[in-house]
Amino acid sequence: MSNTPRGDDDVPTDLERLDEADACHDDDPTRSADLLRTIDPAQLPPHRWPGLAYLLNHVLGEKLNRWDEALHLQQRLISAAQPEPALVLWRQVGTAALLAGDTPRADEYTAALAHASGAPAARCADLLQLNAATFRVPGLHTGPAADVALAALAPLAQPGWQADSPLDASVAACANNLANALLEQPVAALRQGPARAALTAAAEQAQRFWQRAGTWVQCERALYLCAMVSNVLGEAAAARAHALAALALIDANTGNRAADPAEDVDRAFIELERWHACAQAGLAGEAAEARRNADALAARFDDDGLTAWFAQRVQALAALSPAQ
Repeated sequence: MSNTPRGDDDVPTDLERLDEADACHDDDPTRSADLLRTIDPAQLPPHRWPGLAYLLNHVLGEKLNRWDEALHLQQRLISAAQPEPALVLWRQVGTAALLAGDTPRADEYTAALAHASGAPAARCADLLQLNAATFRVPGLHTGPAADVALAALAPLAQPGWQADSPLDASVAACANNLANALLEQPVAALRQGPARAALTAAAEQAQRFWQRAGTWVQCERALYLCAMVSNVLGEAAAARAHALAALALIDANTGNRAADPAEDVDRAFIELERWHACAQAGLAGEAAEARRNADALAARFDDDGLTAWFAQRVQALAALSPAQ
C-alpha cells in the first residue's frame, strides 16, 4: 500500500488503489481487478499511466479473460491521456481491442499508433500482434505457446524491420516479456523443437532491439536474459559468453564509480548464470569464482524479496540437467 496521504474521510486515493492492485495482482487477481475498476486515470500522475495500462491487460484480460472489459477501461485511459497519449498507451489499447475480437477498434488504434509514432501501419500491426502474444502465451501449454510466439516473432525478420524504427523500444520490451513468459514452461519441453526456437528467437530479438533503442542497462539486462535462456537450453558456452558480455558492459559503463546497489543486484544474478554455465562447461575454477562473487554480492542485499529470488534462482539452476 502506498504511503500517499489519504483524505479526511480515509478513502483510498486512486494512486493508492493502483499500488494495491499492483501488489496483489499475482496472488489475488480478482481483488486486483476490483481495484482497477475503481481507478479514475485522470487522478493519476501521467507517469503511472503505462503501469495502469499494463495491469488492465494483464489482470482483466490475461488472468480473468475479460478482454471486453479490459478494452473499455483502456479506452477510458486513452481519453484521460489526450491530446497526445504515449505510444505505450496506444499499444495496450490496440492489443486489448485485438484480443477482444473488436477488429474495427483494433484497426482504429493501429492507425492511431502509426500516426503518433510515424511508423508504417503494417509495422504497428506487427507490434500489436507481438504484444498480444505476451498476454496469450502464459495461458497456453508449451506447444501452442511456441506456435503463438513464433508467429508473432516472424515479422521481425522481414525487410521492414531491418532499419531503425520509432517502435524499436516497444518491440524490445515485448520480446523480453515474451521470452520471460516462455521461461515459465517446463524445461524439458523448452528444449524441444519449436519451443526451443521460440525461446531463442524471443531472447535474440530482445537483445537486437535493445541494442538499437535501449540504454546500456537495458542492453546489459538483455544479455542477462540471453544467458538465462542459454542455461535453460543447456547451451553452456553461449550462456557463459552472454554473462561475460553483460559483466563487461557494466564495467565499461561504471568505471571507478562507487558501487551502485542496482548494479550490484544485476551483477549478482549475472554471476549466478556464469557459475552454472562454467560448471556445466567443466570450468571448475571459473565456476567457483563466479559463485563466490554472486554470494558476496547477494549478502549485501537489503531486500528480503531479492534474497528469496536469489535463493530460488540458485535452486532452479542447480536443478537444470545437462544438455542431452
